[in-house]
Formats: sequence, structure tokens, C-alpha cells
Amino acid sequence: MPHALLTVIFSCLLCGGLCAQSDRAPAAAGEKPLAAVLEITDQWTKSAHGAERLEEAGFRVVALPLDHSPLDCGADLMFIGSFFCEHPTYPEYLRRHAGALSAFVEEGGVLVQMTQADQFEAEPPFLPDSLRAKRGDTDFETAWVINPQSALLAGMELGDTKTLRFDTTRTIWEAFTYQKGFEVILAGDEHAQAPALMEGAWGKGRVILAALSLDKADDNETADDTALAGARSAFAGTFFKNLAAHTVNVRGGRAAALEVTPSPLRKRDFVPGSWTLAVLPDTQLYSLYFPGVFFAQTAWIAKNQDRLSIEYVVQLGDTVHTNTHREWRNARDAMSLLDGTVPYAIAPGNHDYGPGGSASTRDTLFNRYFSFDEVAAWPTFGGAMIDGRLDNTYHLFHAGGREWIIIALEWAPRDETVAWANAVMENHPDHTGILITHAYMNNNDLRYDHNDTVNPQRYNPHLYKTPGTKNDGTELWNKLVRKHNFAFTLNGHVLGDGTGYMADRNDAGKTCHQILANFQMRELGGEAYMRLLEFHPDGRTVQVKTYSPLYDRYLLEPDQQFQLTID
Repeated sequence: MPHALLTVIFSCLLCGGLCAQSDRAPAAAGEKPLAAVLEITDQWTKSAHGAERLEEAGFRVVALPLDHSPLDCGADLMFIGSFFCEHPTYPEYLRRHAGALSAFVEEGGVLVQMTQADQFEAEPPFLPDSLRAKRGDTDFETAWVINPQSALLAGMELGDTKTLRFDTTRTIWEAFTYQKGFEVILAGDEHAQAPALMEGAWGKGRVILAALSLDKADDNETADDTALAGARSAFAGTFFKNLAAHTVNVRGGRAAALEVTPSPLRKRDFVPGSWTLAVLPDTQLYSLYFPGVFFAQTAWIAKNQDRLSIEYVVQLGDTVHTNTHREWRNARDAMSLLDGTVPYAIAPGNHDYGPGGSASTRDTLFNRYFSFDEVAAWPTFGGAMIDGRLDNTYHLFHAGGREWIIIALEWAPRDETVAWANAVMENHPDHTGILITHAYMNNNDLRYDHNDTVNPQRYNPHLYKTPGTKNDGTELWNKLVRKHNFAFTLNGHVLGDGTGYMADRNDAGKTCHQILANFQMRELGGEAYMRLLEFHPDGRTVQVKTYSPLYDRYLLEPDQQFQLTID
């Protein structure tokens, strides 16, 4: 985030006595509303046009002095420009006057805060108890229109797409990760879980929070993108005119009532009595570049183990990227946060084997950094295919009235590995199985099948130089999964959208849910997203969720959140 230039812009009208007004009666009919402005020229956009655009929209504009209470200006609207939170006197100003800003709204004023840097101000401190908001560090190229009827969007040409775009890279800047009590108007997705423009009511007034830099110059980074030239300024012109009219209506008690948008986070509440299986796909880039993200995942799991009854954690392979000592140390340190708290199983992936993670051999540093003796001492550890090696293991635990068995298989399981897994399942006929292996489902909702010449087979295990026999998804289904009581198969590995699902009946007529999840193609190697399988107390319903402890956010698309029924 930019470090603000330490110059407060007073390009608006000087106070000229206006800030001495203490009686903030609504503007008379035909009189322009008064806006008090705090803004700076920031390092990234090198601009500050809030006062200018407010004045063009029909406001009388004054600068709000930082050494006075905001109530001294008698304003109808208080406007905090983008990135003003980086001004060196802003923290002290808010410490002294946050209550006055809240009182200003309660008495009928309109308070607007444009986009801010989350590391300087994650939560606006002036909000009353009934309103809450938290900023993140995520930008969006496109804004989804959640409430086209908002007074702030009046006259906008929204079209049929329900989306807006002002810029080649960041229409939305520093989106919110959480809100309570607001009506969401624009957001980073169609589910309103990344609000970009929202309005809240308090007393007689309104609070408007934005993750939009409409008070800044257009900042398209692609010079030849003429389609978006001036798009921000055009949208801003209409927005500020609407803001002027809306301010007059709020001050006059004529503004339409708001309809609060439920926070998606609240919709993801866990059902009491449920237990949870935590799923970590493809942590390879965390181990290589972003170990802190890996730590964020396992620390969150350990912290929430009791609250969510997290019974087991499964890691779906590609624990590391290039099979180096440094990466394995990072992975071991992150997973060690679970030791003594939540047991886990790891199914090694192709990047966990061979020089540089090439999978050209079956050599791995996995067993150098994860102690077989320590894992074998766990009460949930069932056994291993080869004593002293964790490449192929099984794990036993009781949860939700069932006996469960997790079978964790190596990358491109060999025929002898499949035979071992069959024997393990035959010896545990009363257990419900969960198979984890790195490559099984593809992102086209089909199993890998190297004999299929019609559907894509990119990254199929048979395409690698890994020595020995190899089995892909279809071969594992026919040789192993369909023969036993597997309720789930879980894998990572595949890119694209990183999701896949299919359900099939096994030879006994029971349903096996086969699920792909991978997030490594996202920013920061996956943004800490993980799968949480919540097994409800009815013993049959499973809610699949996708959650990031880094953002405290759920992905709500149908392929990231869905419900299953197990037999």
C-alpha cells in the first residue's frame, strides 16, 4: 500500500468561517449541502480529486481541520478520501474524535469513507455498535452490482451483466472481508462476500464505506486499453451527483430505508454436534515461497479444533514444490502446530519426489522430516505399507457414530500399493473409507483415465517418468475404490479451476463421493484456502465448505460450497 505524501490538500474552499458553524440544520430548499473533506495526495495515484468532484456535484466544500472536532464545521457530509488513514495525524484524530463522527451520523449527517489501506486501518473506528466492517488486501477487476436500486447508483448504465469495470487491474481496491448491519451495493463477487460499496444507517444519518478510489485520477495501467479510458471519472461524476442528492434527502429525513445484506460469514455457521475433516490441498508454494500462509492454516486448525470438533486433517500431496531440505523444514514446522492436537495424514504428490520435484524417481525427503516413529505412536495410526516410511499409511478414528479409515497413498500408486490398500480395507469391513491420493479426479468432473482419447488427460500420472507401475483415477476406482466401502476420495494436483466432483455407486450399491480441490493457482500460492467437510449429527449430511483463515472468508460458488449425503 502506498505511503501517503504528507501534504493535506486544501484545494477546496478555505474554511472562511464555515467551520465555526455548530448548528447543523439541514440545508434550506435550493441551498447546496456542505461537505467537509479530509484528503491527501497518495503515492500510488498521486492525485486527490475528492473536493473537486464534490464541488462539481453541487456541494459547498471546506477542508476539515485536523485540530478541531468534526462537529465544529456544521457539515451535512463528512468525506474521508482514499488512503487518508496514512496521514501521520489521522490515528490521533480518530482516537480523539471517533465518537464525534458517530454522533454526527446519529444526528442526521452522512459520513463517507473511501478506500483505505487495511494495514493502517482494518476496521473503521468511528462505527457505532450496530455496524461493523473489516477491510482486506484484495483487489478486483470487476464490481458486481448487488443492489441496483441504491440511490447512489441512480442513473447509472448498468446493462444486463450486473457488473461494472473502471480499470484494467483494480476497479475495487482493498475490498472488505466482513460487514455487519450494512446494505451492500457493490461487491467483488455476486454473493456480496467482498463488499466494495455499502451503506449503513445509524440514528437519523448514514455511513457509506467504499473500497473504490473514485476520488482519485483514472489509473489504468494498460496504455492501449482505450475502452476504459475515463471510466472511473465518468462513474465518479454520477456517483458524486447522486451522493449530493442523497445527502439532502438524508438530512431532510426523506431517504429510503435500507435493507441490510446478511453477511455471508454468518450463513456459514457450523451445525452444533457436527464434526469436521480439514483438507489441505497442494501446499507446495507455501513451503517454497510463503511458509507464513501454511502456518496460518495449521494454526487456525489447531485453534479451532475444539470449537469445530476437527477430528482429522488430510494433506493431499505436493507438500513441497522442489523436494528440498528448506521446503520440507517449512512444511514440517507448519504441520508441527497440529502435533498433540489434531492427527493428520499426508498423501505425497509428484512434486514431493525426485530431483527438483520432478517425480522422475521415487526418492523423497518426506521421511527425513516427518518421523515415522512419532506418527506410529499416535493412537489413530493404523499402519504403513513399508515399516519406517510414511508414503502409504492408514489411519483409524471414531467420529459421528461411525468407524472411519483413511487410506493415504503415494503419488501414482504402484500395483503393489493398490494390493496393499485392498488388503487393509478387507481387514476393516466395519469402517467407512476415505481415500486420499494426489491425482485421481480431473477438473472436468471425470476421473483421470489414460486410455480415454477424447477427454483431456493433462497431468495424468502416466505422463510422468515416475518409475514402476502407475495407476490413475479410473484404475484406482476399478482396482480398489469400487470394491470397498469408500464414502470419499479426495485429491489435489489439477490446475484450471481446481475443482471437480462426481458420485458413483460402488459394487455394493453405496455412493462414493469423489472430490478434487486445489488452490495453488490463486495469489500467494492459494491464499490459505482449505476444504472443511462438516459432518452433521444426523450421520448422513456433509456440508463441503472452502475457507481461508488468511482472509476469514468462504468461497460461495457452487463448486466450492455444496452439500452431500452419505449412505
